[in-house]
Amino acid sequence: MPLWKTKNTEFKKLWRYSIGFYAVWVAHVGRRTGLFETIARHPISAKELAAQSSFNFDAVDVWCSAAVALGFVKARGDKIFLTATMREILLDKKSANFLGGLLSYSALRSLDYGWLENRIKAGNTREMTSTFDAIVEATDWDHHAFLSAITQGKIRSIHTLLSRGCRVLDVGCGTGTFIKKLLENYPRSSFVGIEPSEAVFDAKEMVPKGKPVKILRQTGEAMNFDNEFDIVYLGESLYAASDKLAILINCNRALKKGGTITIVEGLLPDNNYVKERNDHDEESQLIMGMQIDFSLQGYRFMSKKEIRKLLKDAGFSRPLFRDFGGSLYLVTAWKHSF
Repeated sequence: MPLWKTKNTEFKKLWRYSIGFYAVWVAHVGRRTGLFETIARHPISAKELAAQSSFNFDAVDVWCSAAVALGFVKARGDKIFLTATMREILLDKKSANFLGGLLSYSALRSLDYGWLENRIKAGNTREMTSTFDAIVEATDWDHHAFLSAITQGKIRSIHTLLSRGCRVLDVGCGTGTFIKKLLENYPRSSFVGIEPSEAVFDAKEMVPKGKPVKILRQTGEAMNFDNEFDIVYLGESLYAASDKLAILINCNRALKKGGTITIVEGLLPDNNYVKERNDHDEESQLIMGMQIDFSLQGYRFMSKKEIRKLLKDAGFSRPLFRDFGGSLYLVTAWKHSF
């Protein structure tokens, strides 16, 4: 192969994409097996790491060399260690800089990407075997970002409501992890979660007994609450709905007058025609690439324009958009109080 310095910009860019694939898996395996957590405690050699973890030395040694080469850990002599910055990015779920969940999400989703060729050629979709496992990894950060966001600015009223005690509906609650976090932070409030899939059983197990929480197996299209809730939350669930407008109309009906709907969704730019993007727009590159993931399941991301229209047609006031980063938005709107 000719020397690296002779390669053009396009070649180097594609080469880095290949490296990124392996980096995602090195990060995911390091998180899932606890290797990063062990390294974070103190500098350690590959041999000591394998022994303490009761893992295979050859495999751990290879993982360590890859983790050093890819910049996840640093090496000093035969010891490797995790910097404070990298510890925050990989392990601290409450940090605004946490990326560990996204890396694991990407790895887990890729397990079924062999089906993409069939999707392109024949249009067939596939229910992904690792869906909920991957979603739990990715949405941990979403939840903490939401909890941080509602203590600031124009939507601080949500934090005030929850602190005083209010009624919350989580539409598409999945395994119940968000309700559990809300319950821990806002014990005066009560919660209802609806989930159409079998994840509802995990949600029922997730919630502590004797708490003001009810979990129901139900779709957003079929729910029939009326004037019961102060806040309705949809966390990365609206994109998968077969009838988005029907769900939002039902959410409007479920809210009390002046109630708040909060939606967390990845949103495409209003002009989402695929084009080469500059290096400074890497946040947009992420969601543009992730479209293949959602397409494989038969879903599509929405744009800001689409979600504005849906909310307007469902009877909500003009929404506010807060960018969490990576084109993930918190969208907030209110039911008319008249």
